[in-house]
Amino acid sequence: MIELRASKDALPPETSKILCFGGSKIYNRIAARALGQSLIDICADCADALEDPDTTLFNFKAKVTEIDALLNIQMITANKAQVQRLKTAAIALQNHCRTTGTIDKLDQLSTKADWAGERAIDIVVDELSKNPERLHSKKVAGRAQLIINNAGDSAHVGDEGWNSSKRANIENPLERVPEQSRDIVGMGKATSLDRNEAGFLAVCHGTAAGMLNIVGRKHRTYQAGGKGPVLREQARVLAQQLLADANKLYLLHFKCTAQMDGHSFMLCMNHSGSVTRAESWANRTGNGLFLDLQADKRRRNTAELTNQAARDAVEDIFSADADRRTRGYMVLAQAYDNSVLYEQKRHDEHAEDHECDDDCRADDAEISIIVRARQLTKPKTVRSRLEVLRGVYNAISV
Repeated sequence: MIELRASKDALPPETSKILCFGGSKIYNRIAARALGQSLIDICADCADALEDPDTTLFNFKAKVTEIDALLNIQMITANKAQVQRLKTAAIALQNHCRTTGTIDKLDQLSTKADWAGERAIDIVVDELSKNPERLHSKKVAGRAQLIINNAGDSAHVGDEGWNSSKRANIENPLERVPEQSRDIVGMGKATSLDRNEAGFLAVCHGTAAGMLNIVGRKHRTYQAGGKGPVLREQARVLAQQLLADANKLYLLHFKCTAQMDGHSFMLCMNHSGSVTRAESWANRTGNGLFLDLQADKRRRNTAELTNQAARDAVEDIFSADADRRTRGYMVLAQAYDNSVLYEQKRHDEHAEDHECDDDCRADDAEISIIVRARQLTKPKTVRSRLEVLRGVYNAISV
């Protein structure tokens, strides 16, 4: 720990010699700045993770690959000694990360008291459904979903959305979020111009990943599950453990797939003890983003469940009985009314007059449920993140 902190303290002076350009005659200033500042950020992240008692999960070995990528940046300078010292510091930091064990412990801090009288879903909906342009409801819902999709990359399990430590240093809003997310948002905005309906593009997995990054406390992402009964059982245990925690509030993302893409939906715990269901419905006629934003897609009685009702339904979707799984899914999500639609094998589901039945269901070993969850962060943080994401959305051109 002392050596790692010393490495961090040693990096800025070396970096400043490069960044000040006072006689170092750097020809590729952008590359030098990127290497120096990124190394400082990585070193600060590592040192903070070791010092902060609230850090519950941090993978130092993942930083080794990041440093490798930085060391491959090509820099040309007349004063190669300064660059060499910077690279030597990078290798030292890399060695620290390679030999430091992963931090993996339960999250002790609770933010539950901060949510008295407020619900996380309400904050997101209220902030994103503001409509000064007087757009029709479907376009407002679509815009809201695209803003949420800015926040995370559903293709990468460990995605953290934007780098909060760099936010103050970034002038271009587009650099705050992953490029993959920007691509999705750009497609959605283009679709809204072509069809005048921003709600046409629906990405249920992306919306859930974005919501985790918007309302979740980033110190720890809980995850369990996968294909087959053994891994699905691990997902069930995690979901029930978190829903039963009376001292903390979590947003849980259920990704239910098989050979086909399946569906994602979310359960968000409230201070009152209820649980709010939320999803983005990947449907060609509209995205069904949250029951509050598109009431015409509502096919269940209410967005709210008691905690016990949510836990009972979660238990159902892990049952060996397909009919019981259907009942559970119908409680937790609004998109489909049959469990086979969450568990499909590869087939021509779009054939004329085709209706999926049990013959379309994948083998049990192929059916996957993954649960990802984060404890809710503070309401002020949620609003701040949404403000950043609105700025990113506005900056994306089509």
